Amino acid sequence: MDYKDFTPKQVAFDGFVKYRKEIMKAADDGDFYSTFFDVCAKAIDGDCIAQDCVAYFYNKGFDDFQPNFENYMSWEILSAANGNEFAIEKLQFFLDVALNSIIYDDEILKTAIIKGNVTKDNAIYVISNLICEGMVDELKLNMKDMIGMSKVPSEYTPAKNRQFVMAMENCLPAVVEYLMS
Repeated sequence: MDYKDFTPKQVAFDGFVKYRKEIMKAADDGDFYSTFFDVCAKAIDGDCIAQDCVAYFYNKGFDDFQPNFENYMSWEILSAANGNEFAIEKLQFFLDVALNSIIYDDEILKTAIIKGNVTKDNAIYVISNLICEGMVDELKLNMKDMIGMSKVPSEYTPAKNRQFVMAMENCLPAVVEYLMS
């Protein structure tokens, strides 16, 4: 686990809106896929804002581009792992149980603050980021492989969500160890 610079929430939001508008305008002009794939290329190159936008379209779908829950979660987790504060906030409900298990453990939080791994002001972002980074490792998410993910429509079900919950649970010991080291 490494500390990553964060993309501030407003910068990430503004960039997300810009990418989404570009894709929607292209769709109006009959060129959704070309522009979407341009944003996907930026996502593969590590642009955490583009990763969040790719996640959005896998979540919402568009015309004949079908939503896919697993692809959405994978891209959103990757974006958050790469420091996108806007993506981190979108995942807060999902991350809440794991986050609270750390935030409300006085020993972990105090040690992490003393060691300088977090501050009171950035604890939620840093810990959420570390959890997502651990999930990327647990799920073995690779950006280049993610473009080839299933294009079959897939909606949320508790069973489909379980792989993400398990990855989160499995990475928690490493996150705690990092915070306390």
